[in-house]
Amino acid sequence: MRVTQNYSINSLLRQVNYTRERINIYQRNLATGKRINQISDDPEKIETVIRYRRMLTLNQRFEQNIDNALDFMYFTSQVLDDSANVIARLKELAIQGVDSIGDDEWNAFVKQYDEMLDKLVQLANSKFKDRYLFGGVNVNKAPFILSPDRSRVDTNPDGVSGALKVELGNGKVDAYNVSGQEAFLSPVNVFDVVIQVRDAFKNQDAQEINRLIPQLDAALDQILQENAKLGAKINRFQLLRQQYDSEDLRIQEFLSKIEDTDLAQTVVDLQMEQTALETALRALAQTVNISLVDFIR
Repeated sequence: MRVTQNYSINSLLRQVNYTRERINIYQRNLATGKRINQISDDPEKIETVIRYRRMLTLNQRFEQNIDNALDFMYFTSQVLDDSANVIARLKELAIQGVDSIGDDEWNAFVKQYDEMLDKLVQLANSKFKDRYLFGGVNVNKAPFILSPDRSRVDTNPDGVSGALKVELGNGKVDAYNVSGQEAFLSPVNVFDVVIQVRDAFKNQDAQEINRLIPQLDAALDQILQENAKLGAKINRFQLLRQQYDSEDLRIQEFLSKIEDTDLAQTVVDLQMEQTALETALRALAQTVNISLVDFIR
């Protein structure tokens, strides 16, 4: 008799422990919103979940790279716009200055050219997050130095060329900068042209100014072309960023189907397990009481 009762008690205890474990799982699934929280929850699918989570993590790294590069390029494009506006203004002054007739007018144009030259060098030395935009690979040192007498603009001895590159995907690397060499020095040295026109104003040489106006056009075209190429690259980076967003959404939807908790079903299952636990506990209580009575007898 006691053997049968002991078996019943042990069986009920096992049932109680199993039911409590199931309740804990359902409560955890409801709390986390995930039905797979550890390997034992679904050994067959956990490998797939881990693989896709790693894909999301890798995508996030590439997305951050793209965002950082885009910020750098947006700022670069704005500076190139401002530089183009300076050159366009200098061309207007050159056209106006050809008809200058008095010393005061000539001197006024010289002063404006000096001011615009200062501004142009400042733009060419613009920084984004402590990195010089147009230093090429040498981002920690000013790419251009205007001499105290404004007679020339020197370049960083370490160079103002080279590509800043960023990883955009597995095995995919691309440059995202415009070097100072490309924007301001080649094939037209923008600073030299500006200085030459300024000196022509100093010399009140209208013929020389006329001769140099096409050079100002070439300088303007050079900056605009570099900005146009940068704009095309910005579009490519934006498109790639959108592709990553779409891929992330597909992965998240796929993962959701595998690992997300079915809230409605889980609530029903939890209630059923709680009912089963209450039933098992009542049965256990009754069995234990009977066993005690039999033992006393």
